[in-house]
Amino acid sequence: MLPPIKLCPSKMDRKKADDHKHVPKAKVLSPIRLCASKSDQQKANKQKHVPKAIKRNWLDLPSDLTSNILQRIGAVDILENAQKVCTTWRKISKDPAMWRVIHLRYSQGSHTRPQFREMCMRAVDRSQGQLVDITLVDFANDAVLKYISDRASNLKRLEIAYWYSNKDETWTEALKKFSSLEELSLHQTGLSEYSVETLGRHCPLLKILKVNIDPPQHVPEVSWDTLAKAIGKNLPELRHLELIGDGLSNIGLKAILDGCRLLESLDMRMCFNLNFQADADLKKRCSQQIKHLKLPPASLDGYPYIWEYETHDGCCAFADLCSHLCCSECGHNQSDSDDHGSTEYYSDYHGFTDFFIDYYSL
Repeated sequence: MLPPIKLCPSKMDRKKADDHKHVPKAKVLSPIRLCASKSDQQKANKQKHVPKAIKRNWLDLPSDLTSNILQRIGAVDILENAQKVCTTWRKISKDPAMWRVIHLRYSQGSHTRPQFREMCMRAVDRSQGQLVDITLVDFANDAVLKYISDRASNLKRLEIAYWYSNKDETWTEALKKFSSLEELSLHQTGLSEYSVETLGRHCPLLKILKVNIDPPQHVPEVSWDTLAKAIGKNLPELRHLELIGDGLSNIGLKAILDGCRLLESLDMRMCFNLNFQADADLKKRCSQQIKHLKLPPASLDGYPYIWEYETHDGCCAFADLCSHLCCSECGHNQSDSDDHGSTEYYSDYHGFTDFFIDYYSL
């Protein structure tokens, strides 16, 4: 066997190898450290702990919470918009519990009154007999009232402002079906003595009655005690009564005090046929028998359906109605100025009644 062959480098190769051994190594520079300020360090630490934004799915909300939110946007928006968003909201919007309380107030613009009447009927249908409280402003008529009375026998509170009808028999027939009614609130919506009799016979739970009208612009020459007498005769269980703007006289007031012995509050603001100067004992009796009493000169602040009228000098437009009293709005007394007792002073307001006749004929 031959010995292994050894390869010997040449002199030049050995010289090159020796030269590489003596080449100095390149110096590696250390990294430059930038020192941040304390405030920057604190911000950086906060950013480390900031949680990532959580994507919320509103459909995951509990159904009762979603119902609460939808009820706050109102019946019109539910019927016209919200129920169209998704199947979940549509299902909730059809829940009868959503329609136990209905509030519909007409405003000129996107809908007509006939459209509001149609929406009202749809809302009543969805309640499926569970409706207990309904408020209708500026669109209700005979058809609407009849529709409600046929489908809401458990109704406890009914409020109607600005009634578009003159048929008293509609009220009489409807009230017969509201045996659970506890509150009836009406504004610019006439209630006859026959309707009051029906209330007394068929609504034994009634405790609150409001029959208010827009106040007159002058003291009426004739008093109207028919309604007051009917209330005193047929509604002995009343606790709260409002007759704002009514034409009752001292005779009608006595009938109420005699018949409604349980009455706790009585609101007679703008009832300018009352004359306590002629019967001081009557005013004293009111104060003794009624806990919460509001007399004709009291302010209408807080009442939702009566417009505020002011004259060119900023004085209350009802100043001449309070000739024997001090106007609560401005402290003005008729004796302070001859102008406030003149006919010209009310030249801007004499057509008030005619205006409403034309307006409500629409």
